[in-house]
Parts: sequence; structure tokens; C-alpha cells
Amino acid sequence: MSDKLIEEQIREINRKLDLLLEDVSIQRQNREAVNDLIDDVSVIGKDVFKNMVVQLDDAGIELDGEALRDIGFRLVRNINNMGMVLEVLESFTDLAKDVTPIIKQIGLDGVQKFNELEQKGYFEVINQVSKTIDTVISRYDKEDLQRLSENLIPVIDTLVNIADPKLLNKINSATKALKAINPEDIEEYSVWKLIKQLNKPEVRKSIGFIMAFLKNISKTEIKSI
Repeated sequence: MSDKLIEEQIREINRKLDLLLEDVSIQRQNREAVNDLIDDVSVIGKDVFKNMVVQLDDAGIELDGEALRDIGFRLVRNINNMGMVLEVLESFTDLAKDVTPIIKQIGLDGVQKFNELEQKGYFEVINQVSKTIDTVISRYDKEDLQRLSENLIPVIDTLVNIADPKLLNKINSATKALKAINPEDIEEYSVWKLIKQLNKPEVRKSIGFIMAFLKNISKTEIKSI
């Protein structure tokens, strides 16, 4: 083997030794830094523990060493469960971030809808209905309202019958006719004039209507007895 090759091998060995020594030096420095940190934390921990013991003693609180140890063991045993709880909390946090814009939009839509209802006068109508109900309650006593409750079905039947378009037209015609009559302009009818009016078709038809109306009332009353 030539001297040149030997020198190169020696230089390579020296380089590797230098790297190894450097790595050992770094590890030693790191170990010393960790040890220093542990010593500092230990000192701080001892001071904190002493101060806590003094404060608890001043407050009259006694620490149970066994209870603290049991709590520590339980915490260690339930680390996985605590991790699951933290994951659930993170999931809720993410869900809250996603849901918050939706809730805000729903709130804005609700405010806009209430504004539209207010502009259309719905709330004023509700207010007037409330006042009407208050007036009814204040005007009628408990017995009157109870009778109304007991006869609510006949009242509803009456309203349904009145809602018939044919009946509404007749009622409308009757009200118009009553409105058109002026008590001061009503002329007197003698027997002879009344007989002459009976010959008119519209008068006979009106009398027939009144008779049919009275007969139907009689039939309805007989059925209800």
C-alpha cells in the first residue's frame, strides 16, 4: 500500500473522529441543558408546591396525599378518554364555526320578515284583535262566556249557514232595502189600496216568500224539539 493512500485513509479516519467527537459534544451539551432545565423546573415546582401548601394551610384546607395519588392514577388511566373528550370539543368547535354563519343568516331573514309583516300592518291587526278580545272579556262575565262555550257548535253552524253565498246575497238585498226606506216617506195604506197591491205579482211573490220563511222556521223548531 502506498504512503499516499495511507495518508488519505488516516485523514478520513480523523475526519470521522472529529464528527463523532462533535456529535458527542453536542449530545453532552443537550443533556446538560436538559438537566439544567429539570433542575430549574424542580426548584420552581418545589417553590410553587411550598407556596400552595402554605396558602392551603392558611385557608384551613388539608391535602390528602392518597387522594391526590388516586386522582393522578385516575387521570393517567383515563388519558384516552380525555383525548376523546377533547376531540369531541374540537368537533363542536368546528361545527359552531360552520353553523354560526347559518344562524346569523336565519336571524337576518327573520328580522327582515318581521319588518315586512310590520309594514303590511299584521302586528297592528293582531293588536286590534287583542284589544277586541279584551273588550269582550271585560264586557261579559264568566257565566256568559261559559254559555258561549257550551253553545259554540250551534254558533259555528249559524256562521257556516250565513256564509252561504245565496243567503249572503239575500241578506245583502234586505239590508239595502232597509237602508233605502225613509221612515218619513212611508205612505199609509187603506184596505182598498192594500187589496189593489195584492194583485201585483211582486207583492204576491213577497208574501209567498214570507209565508215560506215562516213555514221553514216552524219546521226547524219542530225538528229541534
